[in-house]
Amino acid sequence: MAQQSSKKRRKGGGAKATPPLDPLRTGMPAQDSIVGVKEITRAGKTFRIIKTSEMDEYDRPPGKRRGKR
Repeated sequence: MAQQSSKKRRKGGGAKATPPLDPLRTGMPAQDSIVGVKEITRAGKTFRIIKTSEMDEYDRPPGKRRGKR
């Protein structure tokens, strides 16, 4: 039997690959309503902001802006 080396292999440096979005995950919006995905990194953690075209019943519909013209 061959002896195994006790040295640990180092992983190459560089950016970590992020897993793709899982559209079947609980709480995810419908895939056809996703407009864009933005990734940000804070304190070593990566967060995804998913922009959608979905609206809730309490959201105001897009329309005329209030204010001076």
